[in-house]
Amino acid sequence: MRGVFLWLVLFCIPGLLAAGRVEDLAPTYRESSPKKHPLVQAWLAESVPFMSLYEKLEKDFERFGHSERMVRSIFYRSHQHLFHSYKQYTLDRDALTEGAYDCVSGSLILAAILDHFGFRFEAIETSYHVFLQVAMGNKQLLLEVTDPRGGYIADSERQQAYLSGYLEELGAKVLWEETKNEGSPATPPIYQKITLQNLLGLQYFNQAIRYFNEDNPLAAYQFAVTALKYHDSDRIRDFSHFLKQQLALASR
Repeated sequence: MRGVFLWLVLFCIPGLLAAGRVEDLAPTYRESSPKKHPLVQAWLAESVPFMSLYEKLEKDFERFGHSERMVRSIFYRSHQHLFHSYKQYTLDRDALTEGAYDCVSGSLILAAILDHFGFRFEAIETSYHVFLQVAMGNKQLLLEVTDPRGGYIADSERQQAYLSGYLEELGAKVLWEETKNEGSPATPPIYQKITLQNLLGLQYFNQAIRYFNEDNPLAAYQFAVTALKYHDSDRIRDFSHFLKQQLALASR
């Protein structure tokens, strides 16, 4: 069983990008709540580095308000205070305590901070990656958290070049090794807007993948079930069903 999924990798290998048709994504934004996001409140109570970051950003917001300069500050200050080393399959608490992050945990933290300061944004889930887009009037800013130096992309040409990378990789990768075999179910390309809650689900989905690769299908299934509560998507549902079948077979 382990051989089938040994190399299973979903998100956040820097440079490994795949997605669906960019033009099919019609941008719609939600209005952010003026109240402090619950995640921000929890992180302030749990993490000294996050509290330090938050205090800096509060002062920046007094100076810059809802501006492109403030979004830039959120991105780069977060890397200064929290995001120190890329590590696959991390949770938000890993960034808060150890400085380890990947595209899901990093994007989740950035998204919650943006929400707290009232910015309109959307999180984009692709087949293998997650990134953020922030609306600034008629302009969009793209935030690629796994690139500490160049991941803040304000230039429209650079944004287009970034998004084109998804189209070039489309169809070149598969989610499960089993899908290489004829007759096996294929994983459809993904390029869709998701919510903060969905980002939480993707964190748990990554943990399910991690534990499956570590030969712990029970823990993997438990994380997959939890992931579904936050992000009820086809691939998480299919993976959960697969794990349930494997556990049933193992118990015979």
